[in-house]
Amino acid sequence: MLESMELKEFLLGALVMSDVALALFFLHYWRVTRDRFFLFFTWSFVLGSVSRLVMAVHLGNDEFEPLVYLIRFLSYATIVVAIIDKNRASIAKLLFQRT
Repeated sequence: MLESMELKEFLLGALVMSDVALALFFLHYWRVTRDRFFLFFTWSFVLGSVSRLVMAVHLGNDEFEPLVYLIRFLSYATIVVAIIDKNRASIAKLLFQRT
């Protein structure tokens, strides 16, 4: 039976692997379409994998470290920027539309 710490490290490795796989998935679609939306999502998943790697390797599996929160915040902020960037034409149209 796996110890608790070994199980956490195994699950962190699985999460890193899935983040990298998703980053490669979005990178493929960015290369096909050249749409920045996919590039933003690629960077978001790369940052997510970095966050989990930092947590597993340097911080002893501690989620309460500020560095982990900062990297995750940047990851989620990248997703918000991607959504705003994708809809900026619609937002500008709504803001500056004359009635």
